[in-house]
Amino acid sequence: MRPTALFLFNSSEYAPAPWLASGLFNCVSVDYDKTDHSDTVRPISDHPNHYRVSIDLMAEYPVARVLRALGNVGLAAPSFVFSFAPCTDLAVSGAAHFKRKLERDPQCQYKATSAAMMATVFNCPYMVENPVSVMSTLWRKPNFTFNPCDYAGYCPIGPHPEFPEVIPEQDRYNKKTCIWSGNGAAEPAKDGMSPLLEVNPGHQKLGGKSARTKYIRSLTPRGFSEAVFVYNCTPALIHFATTIKRVA
Repeated sequence: MRPTALFLFNSSEYAPAPWLASGLFNCVSVDYDKTDHSDTVRPISDHPNHYRVSIDLMAEYPVARVLRALGNVGLAAPSFVFSFAPCTDLAVSGAAHFKRKLERDPQCQYKATSAAMMATVFNCPYMVENPVSVMSTLWRKPNFTFNPCDYAGYCPIGPHPEFPEVIPEQDRYNKKTCIWSGNGAAEPAKDGMSPLLEVNPGHQKLGGKSARTKYIRSLTPRGFSEAVFVYNCTPALIHFATTIKRVA
């Protein structure tokens, strides 16, 4: 049985891409925005060993529901978890709207932080990604921060495959991003290149609240995804083997 890499709140292919390319893992994405909340697991037809789980991660008992859904189709419990928890109520870039949001729902930031902390419950290495946000206060300080250009050396040479008009080649731009990690997840070594864009293109070149804008702003830098895999695939496999041995 292949080990499983789980990607929470994930709608794109960039985070799981290196795990899938290795041929060593089943990858499971839970897409917060597009789920039909049916608790079902469906293979993604054009990506062997990639599955999408339709579960409402903001409902009760999301971890138990994810594990049950995986078990129902014969997939192993996660050996690595990467969470891209929603930042709408957390990112300090939107601090001007905090007062209005908190008046509408005084618990919104605690709910969002709890969603991010979900990754810690799977008993395996994990990472949680968010921009600079109030999670540093409501949870803890991040383990490390990076800009996408810090990992450009891991990225394929050439333009972005989907949005070359927005994202610079090899994701060579600045966007300070925070990572909370634990259970043995390793910070990947940087292999950086100078930025071609000093600011976040998701804000400089995009406006409004369209689905396209939200999608582009949420994309995981490809070089960082590759580096995370390189530095964490072996620990994940070791954890998987150890767990199987312990259960047996």
